Amino acid sequence: MKPGTMWPFVIAGALALHVVGSLVMVYFATSNESYAVEPDYYQKALAWDEKRAQDRHNAELGWRLDFTVEPVPTGQDPIMRAELTTIEGEPVSNASISVEAFANARRDDVLTAVLAETESGYGTNMPMRRNGLWEFRFTVTRGDDIFTYRDMRHVWTEIPDNS
Repeated sequence: MKPGTMWPFVIAGALALHVVGSLVMVYFATSNESYAVEPDYYQKALAWDEKRAQDRHNAELGWRLDFTVEPVPTGQDPIMRAELTTIEGEPVSNASISVEAFANARRDDVLTAVLAETESGYGTNMPMRRNGLWEFRFTVTRGDDIFTYRDMRHVWTEIPDNS
């Protein structure tokens, strides 16, 4: 081979390596289970004024929502309990509470539930199978009033086995 005839092959090889590397990166970025996009993110951005109006309405209502996720033995669904109170601490009854919950590590796996009213508040079982950071999005409806609440918490879904 003459000197200098190898350069086109080196350049073509570098370009091919770049294309293959880019395709591998795209594959790993899109096949990862923890990758997700906020549903309807564009519509939510356009509805920013409505969200701010809802935040003001939440403040006017003065309701407070406190909740816990009680861990259970492996294989069972954790219990979510919620208490809805007024600013004076009086319980709010006859409300419908729905929740969307997802682990921060698996945003694409959203759990939804409606909490049933009990003697001590509201509750339901949630099929949560992952310890870690979770986001909870509550919507409370009572008559014409709508109250929303969001929270992120570190949750233990299972009682540790100490055997």
